[in-house]
Amino acid sequence: MKFLKIILLLLFSQFTFGQNPYYYSIDRTNGLPSNSVYDIFQDSKGFMWFATGKGLCRYDGSVFKTFTSDIQTSKSGSCINEDSFGRIWYINFDGYLYYVENGELKNLPQKESVGYIKFGIIEDKLFLIQTKSVAVYDLKTLQLVYTYHLKDEYIRATYTSNSKFYFVGEHIYEIDYPNKIKTYPLTEDFRKTLEVPIIQELNNEFFVVSKFSNYYYTYKENQLSKKKFNSSFDFIQNLAIIDNAPWLCTPNGIIKYENEKATTYFSDFNVSYIFKDKQQNYWISTVNSGLLFIQDFKNNFIPLSPKPTVFSSYDNQLLIGTENDLIFGLQLNDLSVNTVYKNNSNHPINQIIGNEKEKNIYFTSSKFKILNNQNIVSNEKSFAVKDIKKIDDTYYSFAASGICGLFKVSDKKSKWDSLHNKNLNAPSNFNESALIKSNGKSTAFNPENNCIYYATNMGLKFVNSNGVNEIKFQNKTLYVTNLQSYKNTVYALSTSEELYKIDSKNTVTKVSIFEKHLKERFTKFKIQENSIFIFTTNGIIEYNLIKNNYRKILPLTSDLEVTDVAIVKDQIYFATSKGIIVKNKFKNKEFTKPELIINEIKVNGILYKENNLSELEYNQNDITVNFSVLSFIPNEKKSVLYKINDGNWNRLDADNKNLILSSLSPGDYNLFLKIDANYETKIKQIDFKINKPFWLNTFFLIYMSLIIIALLYTFYKYQIQKIEKKNQLLLDKVNLEKNLNQSKLKAIKSQMNPHFFYNALNTIQSYILSNDKKQAVSYLSKFSTLTRTILEMSEKENITLSEEIKTLGLYLDIEKARFDEDFSYEINIAYGIDIENIKIPSMLLQPYVENAVKHGLLHKKGEKKLTIDFERIFDSLKITIDDNGIGRQKSAELNAIKNKDHLSFATEAMQNRIALLNQYKQKNIAINFDDKFNKNEQSLGTKVIIEIPITY
Repeated sequence: MKFLKIILLLLFSQFTFGQNPYYYSIDRTNGLPSNSVYDIFQDSKGFMWFATGKGLCRYDGSVFKTFTSDIQTSKSGSCINEDSFGRIWYINFDGYLYYVENGELKNLPQKESVGYIKFGIIEDKLFLIQTKSVAVYDLKTLQLVYTYHLKDEYIRATYTSNSKFYFVGEHIYEIDYPNKIKTYPLTEDFRKTLEVPIIQELNNEFFVVSKFSNYYYTYKENQLSKKKFNSSFDFIQNLAIIDNAPWLCTPNGIIKYENEKATTYFSDFNVSYIFKDKQQNYWISTVNSGLLFIQDFKNNFIPLSPKPTVFSSYDNQLLIGTENDLIFGLQLNDLSVNTVYKNNSNHPINQIIGNEKEKNIYFTSSKFKILNNQNIVSNEKSFAVKDIKKIDDTYYSFAASGICGLFKVSDKKSKWDSLHNKNLNAPSNFNESALIKSNGKSTAFNPENNCIYYATNMGLKFVNSNGVNEIKFQNKTLYVTNLQSYKNTVYALSTSEELYKIDSKNTVTKVSIFEKHLKERFTKFKIQENSIFIFTTNGIIEYNLIKNNYRKILPLTSDLEVTDVAIVKDQIYFATSKGIIVKNKFKNKEFTKPELIINEIKVNGILYKENNLSELEYNQNDITVNFSVLSFIPNEKKSVLYKINDGNWNRLDADNKNLILSSLSPGDYNLFLKIDANYETKIKQIDFKINKPFWLNTFFLIYMSLIIIALLYTFYKYQIQKIEKKNQLLLDKVNLEKNLNQSKLKAIKSQMNPHFFYNALNTIQSYILSNDKKQAVSYLSKFSTLTRTILEMSEKENITLSEEIKTLGLYLDIEKARFDEDFSYEINIAYGIDIENIKIPSMLLQPYVENAVKHGLLHKKGEKKLTIDFERIFDSLKITIDDNGIGRQKSAELNAIKNKDHLSFATEAMQNRIALLNQYKQKNIAINFDDKFNKNEQSLGTKVIIEIPITY
């Protein structure tokens, strides 16, 4: 029997259950894609990577990003690794490799899969087990560069060291690429014992365990050593080397095997892996419960139910009041918990204090109660005490509903006796005195000035030997919820969540130092030793009153609430909704400060590397910077500040991880980003330049300016020339009008020359002398009509064709009288000519008719005939004046005999007039002369053809 006890004692000493540290649970409610997690890895930037049942995901402390693809045969996998190019790799349980590059999951073009077995990455090479071979891939090109051929058909495990790739089959194989494979023998016992080996490296030797064996091997310099665990394990899922010790991951927790002693943690969890990151945080992955995050394994966590509410140090233990009228005692030497007091009222204990001298415990639940040294209620009273503070060995001050005063606990003399006796409530079982009759909320004592302070519904009061007085701030009543004393100062938290301090002279000042460090309000604080513990919604802040520094000592999550804190014997105790968290006051590890990581930069939606941003085109002006705030402090979100060049800092929302800069103008840019914190943080700087469009470059502007100046000058010259031309045209027009009017006058002159009048008057005279009154009157009437018509036509530029025909008829009738009966004329108008509306220039035809009569027919012997034809050819009017006179040549000879300098005045005037009409009026009048001859070249007369564009 004694021997059995010794064996059990030895076994117990070798296999113990350790006190679990406090952990933060991270699961699907926090964004984890799956509660099944198989592997953990931290990359070179500090991101955490997890292989989950829903694929590979990245975590920055607040946001999970999952990488999946349709090319995956399955998503679950393990063996996460990073190559020298920053790509993250993992292998799924089907044996296919995938990697993340530029935010996308891609696959390795491998030929086959032999199932899940760990791959290896050494520098720029990747080693992958294939059927009877090891494939070596170049990580730069992702191409197969070499194949090591094997005789071994079954490879059971691999391990990658800094420069060599090891794998275990029938033998141990070593590849030092590009050298040949080295083979080391294995014992038959090894192959049988470690059927499914797991290999890690510990103290420069291989540490090999099996999933189904309680034996393990060490391997160094070709020497195998077999050893047995002092504990029995049903199944080992994984092996990790952390803190220079092997950690066995099992379905029943983690077993740390150190100095041949096994300590089990988290036995309620099915653990797949444990990982320690660069910030010395511990991560535990589980098969079905997500992740466990442990900031410090040296912390202790004591699960406790019901929920603890308040602490008090008493008799080498920590009294713990709970929400169900239950008091526990936490033994400080071994952290064991025992029940001190239990009641069935289920009323929460709001305050508790132990009196070690009198061996009493004072607490308030449904009533105010006193426990004696046997932990039995010795007295109770039905009033709600909110706060109790020790004054001296005789008195405690208390604040309660409806009353604030002193509470006497011993008969020892005190300087407060007279004040107490003066205000003693009688009869009373508690021996209390009522100093202030109002609702009390908190109380404190300052031994420096011997003042007791009470926070009441009537304001902040203090009591000393002189009586009761009120303390105001800036002549205003202070309403306080919590009072705490530190040395010669009392701190007060107001209902508006402002912190004040009252010195020994009862001078009130507002504490502004917290505003510099805290961006969130706090509703509670507590002073322990030299520290103020500030209770905020996101965590507990410890402010050291001596060093004037602060730290977040305990982050809070939505399921973690802290109700009280206490420092006892260099340990800090937190009463939380889950139990008691214990941290070492001096060895407490601080959380690593957040770090800003630039993930990617996109220009117009296209991914760019930061070193390629130096020169951007003018239209590459939409910049998106994606970043992460790397922080594994639970429930803490940090905003990011940014500024451009020398501008002001702007704050981005804490959930916004993209800085979008749209439609930037050309120029040089210095973009600065930093974490918004109360301490100096590293500033990330991104420099880039957006070039001006070519039309805004200096040389182009100079060139365009010269072109514009040249164009302006050319336009100026053109305008000047245009104006000069216009003026010239106006001048020419005036001259044309002048010449046209002169030609018109000449035409009139040609029709009304003295010879014409002389001949006409002679004809009239001859009729009168011959007493041919009828002919004289007729001739005179025609002559006067013609004269009037010519004068009327001289006022018009254009006349109708009918007016011209009428005038020609009058003229020819007058001229006919001068001839014998041998002169005749015809005026023929073709069908379809509208003589009433068609207009021609005035006095255009008469000169040519006159020439035909005077120079063609006058000197002809025999029958004299003149024919005038009007016909329409398309849009022109063709006028033919045909005579059978002597012809132009003969007429010119006769005129030359009479006057060798003779030139027909009418002919010259009409030629000039037609030229002017064609130029000024753009009439395009054409005149052709046709001299008619017979076969003997004798003149038969002259035909004048005039073509005039028809106008109306």
